[in-house]
Amino acid sequence: MTTDINPADSLNPNSPLFALEKAIRAAGISCEWVSMWNEAVYLQIDIASGRSSRATLISEQDARKCLEMDFTKIRALGEYDAYEALGEDPCIEVSLSANSGPSSRLIERIPGWETATPVNPRTKKGSVTITGKRGEEWLAEIGTPSDRFDILSGRGLVTLRLKGKQNKTHDEALAFLESAGNAILFEVDLKYGLSLAFRRMRPAAATRFGRRTRQNATAPTLPRLQYAAEPLSLYRYARSAVGMPLLEFLAYYQVLEYHFSRYSQRDLLDKLRNELRDPNFRADDERHLSRILRITRQPGRGYGDERSQLKSTVRYCVSEDAISDFFSTNPEVLGHFSAKRQAIAGLEPVDPKRKKGDLADPLCERIYDIRCRVVHSKEDGGGQVDSLLMPFSPEAESLRAENVLMRFLAQKVLIAGAVDLPV
Repeated sequence: MTTDINPADSLNPNSPLFALEKAIRAAGISCEWVSMWNEAVYLQIDIASGRSSRATLISEQDARKCLEMDFTKIRALGEYDAYEALGEDPCIEVSLSANSGPSSRLIERIPGWETATPVNPRTKKGSVTITGKRGEEWLAEIGTPSDRFDILSGRGLVTLRLKGKQNKTHDEALAFLESAGNAILFEVDLKYGLSLAFRRMRPAAATRFGRRTRQNATAPTLPRLQYAAEPLSLYRYARSAVGMPLLEFLAYYQVLEYHFSRYSQRDLLDKLRNELRDPNFRADDERHLSRILRITRQPGRGYGDERSQLKSTVRYCVSEDAISDFFSTNPEVLGHFSAKRQAIAGLEPVDPKRKKGDLADPLCERIYDIRCRVVHSKEDGGGQVDSLLMPFSPEAESLRAENVLMRFLAQKVLIAGAVDLPV
């Protein structure tokens, strides 16, 4: 008979983590012992976050400081790396990321920056205080993280703090963070050219979707093909759009779109050829000539509407067997596409295992519908407001699985349009 090993058994009996565990359990908060890959032992505390909770690891080093904290008056906020301290001195603190350059150095250039005293050269701390002129009862600070936030998060070198606003509920606090916090960061961008954004907790779904390919055991060789420069540039742009699924999707779509005129024309030529080869075709029959005119009618670039051009391109460049093989190699992506309840509202499940019908067609319908919801991100341009795909929404995050397929299709289209590389 075997017994489970408690990670806490390896700790010194006088470890402050034991005192912290006792205090946490007495407060009615869930916690458990966990051991990491380096055999370090942590106490995992479930901090309230609206209707759910967020697991936070406390090290033995931080345990003594945590004994001074009331975890019943701390809540995590939404999907952000953000926490709110309740009580007499309420404060929301969220980790910030900079879109360019080291964020800790950038904020020191903001007028009003003050270095904390005493100055520690190893952990240089400071902040910029932001106050209003309308008698606001709250203020903001941008600066290095507070000691409390360092313990709860441990991520990021810069935080935004909103101090003094009493929020009754999690949702009220989250709404205040998003409205006031985003307005502050936007005006910092306007005035000082510093692009800062709330740091988000990495969604669990993001780690599930990664293109799987069959292992290639051969050594690399010089290429035999050269690829069109413009769509290849778009493909590389999509590959660089890390953490931006909407942008990644559109870049892959533009790779396909670049080839629309070529492949929709080929589809058109096949249709014209079939009409002209028909023994019953008569050049002096206006009805027959009208059919030819209808085939060649082109409302825009290429032949047929955009949805039809997308289908022509995918059908020509990607075989049904290749698509089926892609889904069999990527079971997580298959689960996303075939789920009865789709992550993106309004989409129909796609069953790659069905025996009848063209698999490319429903996939292209799905791709085009998503494209419209991404591009028409305005109230009067793409349908209902609640149908828009907005950045950082749960639906936008679910595009990670769609983008695995989009990358596969973009690769196939690039290969189909390649020519021999001169020797």
